[in-house]
Amino acid sequence: MATETEKAREHVVVFLLFFTSEESLKACHRFIAPEKLSFKLARVWFDEVFLPGIRYLDGGLKGDISERAVARFSEGFTEEEFKALERFHSFFELRLEMVHAAAREAGVWPQNDSWSNMVRDARNLLDLFLADADALRSGMSEMFRQTLGKSLDVPDLRYVQPEGLDRLTSAST
Repeated sequence: MATETEKAREHVVVFLLFFTSEESLKACHRFIAPEKLSFKLARVWFDEVFLPGIRYLDGGLKGDISERAVARFSEGFTEEEFKALERFHSFFELRLEMVHAAAREAGVWPQNDSWSNMVRDARNLLDLFLADADALRSGMSEMFRQTLGKSLDVPDLRYVQPEGLDRLTSAST
């Protein structure tokens, strides 16, 4: 069973793998617009992944964060890695501030140079953590394509109109 320190590192690495995987993001774009997915990923980083952050994505303060929790989080990384994480987080904050207020309020991050630079920096950060990041990213994308692809193609029957449900069930028999 993973310790809290190991889980923190794992969350950062998995987030960065997903964030930098074009194939995984494209698969999600079938269900959510790229601009909305980008904003949701930013929210995950600020609100859940980067523990030492002092504010939520919407600007609200997280309140008192236990120094012990921050210490446990940082123990999962070398000093160089942790400094790189802090630089990435600061860069993320700066890029987010450049997104127009109306776009932030609408929950979108336009797919522009600002977003592309975030992905590039995330890729560089991930390379610091993992020498084989590209191989892991490819493996994750393949797993995503094989396992989730099948289940994502099945419609959520709660949202299918009765006449459409009849066509679906009759077509499968």
